[in-house]
Amino acid sequence: MKSRRNLIISILFFVSINAYSQSFNEILETIEQNNKELQAGNKFLESKIYEHKQNNLPGGPSLSYGYFPDNSSVSGTKEVFEVSQSFQMPCFYRNQSAYSKLMIGTEELNHLVLRQNILSEAKSLLTEYVYLLKQISILSIRLKFAEDIYNAYLVRGELGDVNALEINKAKLHLLQVQKQEKDLQTQFLAITEKLMNLNGGDDLSLGVINYPLENLTDLDTLLFERLEYDPELLYNQKAFEASEKRIKVAKNLQLPEFSLGYGSETVANEKFKGFLVGVSVPLWGSKNSIQQAKAESDFYDVNNNFLREKRISETKIQFEKVHSLKENLESYETVLSSVNNEDLLNKSLELGEISVIEFFTEMFYFYEIYDDYLLLEKDYYQALTELYKYKL
Repeated sequence: MKSRRNLIISILFFVSINAYSQSFNEILETIEQNNKELQAGNKFLESKIYEHKQNNLPGGPSLSYGYFPDNSSVSGTKEVFEVSQSFQMPCFYRNQSAYSKLMIGTEELNHLVLRQNILSEAKSLLTEYVYLLKQISILSIRLKFAEDIYNAYLVRGELGDVNALEINKAKLHLLQVQKQEKDLQTQFLAITEKLMNLNGGDDLSLGVINYPLENLTDLDTLLFERLEYDPELLYNQKAFEASEKRIKVAKNLQLPEFSLGYGSETVANEKFKGFLVGVSVPLWGSKNSIQQAKAESDFYDVNNNFLREKRISETKIQFEKVHSLKENLESYETVLSSVNNEDLLNKSLELGEISVIEFFTEMFYFYEIYDDYLLLEKDYYQALTELYKYKL
């Protein structure tokens, strides 16, 4: 028990000496730099950018060489050499380049969604971390109080001032606080392990002891910002624009493909050389690709409207949730700041105005109210994290 208590004290001391240089944003920046999933995502994004840029270039030139010895009608060998380059109509490369830029934009937004999800998870864990620190801080006080009460009642029991029932009540109270301490330590270690995992397995210098200062803005501003900056919405809009451009690219592929080249033919001592011109007419190949591009465009168009309405509804619901939590939190803070039940109960117990059983019953009730307040405070900041996720 003492070792766990010492661990709590060391944790609080460590936090206190590092808090001056730490903030939520600084820790999130560290996690963003070290997170393995984001690092892998950066490499994947880089590969997709090269892939889309590569599609803007025509295929390489075609070379062929033929060697035909022992001709039956003309003495000597025959050699044939050709080199040619195929290309689409200029409008294809213009539209293909625009399509590639739009697709690169969708890949970047998709990566931004991944980044926000990871940072949102990290911020939520940091909020949980602060909540546990607050609980540990108050529990260390409760634990010392429970130990002092129990030891005092053991002495009074030997003197015959209190009975066995009162001593047992003090012992049960101490056991309950000790169990809460053990549970908190388990939760605390789990949270720090999760944060370390998000940081790429590296240790984090966690110096936060308070929640970040964030004000609740009005609903209209929230809705405007959410619709303007939400990466999932931007991704869907960019994907729709890309699908529209893809239709043009598919139509361009129905146009003839040309080729220019140079060829030579040598038969015995005679040599022929000159330019080659070719044309390829696609009759069937791109018909289905046009229909596919149109269907994809229709999907993103419908999905864009659906997502916008969904985000509006989600934002309104989350805003009301945060607003309600804020009002409840302020009510708790007003009441708790005006009462001092612990001191009053201690005085009443010392004066013999209440029994030990009544004292612990009231004390447990006060502890429960204060724990509810800490939980409500955490829920409020967790809800704010979800509401402002699009800003990460």
